[in-house]
Amino acid sequence: MEALGAKRTNDMDASTIKKNYSKLGSALIEKLYSTDYLSIGGNESTDLLANLAGITTNSCVLDIGSGLGGPALWLAETRQCRVTGLDLVASNVEEANDRAKSRGLDHLVNFECGDATVMDINSASFDVVWGQDAWCHIPDKARLIVACSRLLEQGGTIAFTDWVETKTMDNARRAELHEATASTNMATITQYSSYLEEGGFSILERSDISSTFVEQYRAVIERLEGFKSEITDQFGNKVYDIMMAKNGAILHGFEGGMIGGCRLVGRKL
Repeated sequence: MEALGAKRTNDMDASTIKKNYSKLGSALIEKLYSTDYLSIGGNESTDLLANLAGITTNSCVLDIGSGLGGPALWLAETRQCRVTGLDLVASNVEEANDRAKSRGLDHLVNFECGDATVMDINSASFDVVWGQDAWCHIPDKARLIVACSRLLEQGGTIAFTDWVETKTMDNARRAELHEATASTNMATITQYSSYLEEGGFSILERSDISSTFVEQYRAVIERLEGFKSEITDQFGNKVYDIMMAKNGAILHGFEGGMIGGCRLVGRKL
């Protein structure tokens, strides 16, 4: 079988994501977020979503936007389920596979490089499609949800958290936040709900978790401030200033109610 997505739907968006999540970029983000994670919340958020999704030893999960492997590795380790991770960035995929092998989890989890909207994989191959704060980077959300539906067996579960737009913004503020988050097209919770319903899902869980994201991102800024000497010594003041500007803009967006977080779980009808 060909890799899970050899084509690219938008070269400009792909280029932006690869730049933001380069090997160095991912390492610095992981340092601020949590070991193995390029999403906030870490294992606690993974466990919460996994409980809502009903993931068990018998589950076969597709993690779209798997990053360095945090959620997939944790699910395989704690629930002994099979997980396939899909990510657009080759260096993330290589690192995640190395981590799976070093922890003796490669019999349960593997990572592949590809575009989530053009996956070359058989229909009804999974009983859970999963995403953790990653789908904001995918421009065509409606197309993504259709792809997820095709890959799920009847009665299968879609479960994800994501960063969403929660307030109308002027073009300048939206551009600032989209640049800081490497997201060119954030959805709203309402839009995600519509995409799910139009894609043939019944919605089991729909939660606005923006307040949680505010607290989690305040902790990110505190960690960044604590790492200032280490980062400047290793990479220089310019890198630290860029990190603070981007992450400060994100925190301001969360605190100002312009962006937030959602948790959605649905069942394929």
